[in-house]
Amino acid sequence: MTDQHTPRSLIVTFYGAYGRGDADSPAGPVPVAALVRLLGAVGVDAPSVRSAVSRLKRRGLLVADRTAGGAAGYALSPDARQLLDDGDRRIYPRPAGRCGDGWLLAVFSVPEEERSKRHLLRSRLARLGFGTAAPGVWIAPAHLHDETRHTLERLGLDGYVDLFRGEHAG
Repeated sequence: MTDQHTPRSLIVTFYGAYGRGDADSPAGPVPVAALVRLLGAVGVDAPSVRSAVSRLKRRGLLVADRTAGGAAGYALSPDARQLLDDGDRRIYPRPAGRCGDGWLLAVFSVPEEERSKRHLLRSRLARLGFGTAAPGVWIAPAHLHDETRHTLERLGLDGYVDLFRGEHAG
């Protein structure tokens, strides 16, 4: 097993691919024993799987629940589901944006004494696909609104940012 494929990343990948279900039939909780068997097939021992599940639960990404058969299991939390859905929108191709689709402006101000939050905000906006238009004003295609809002809320940065939608006018 390589360093890039930690038990945690393998579990998140599994839930991202198979643990969400769809709108018509959401996936139920996955028994811990099933995760142990699944990851055991790729060389991850049971204590490592259980430890990774425990850390994911503490971080609020997994929630304990019972399967239909009554076994202890874990399902994605609503926040984790949103995080994975946002990632899908970023990863999987969509038609290229056009000027007529509109723009999203992020206007922010972070106090100097919270410089680390300013750095985190800038790096996340860049990762989302924003570019800087002026100090404290960043711009991106309008389709990034939902993912941007979710990201800012999750990181506790939404209080520093105002989001505006705009359209090409000339």
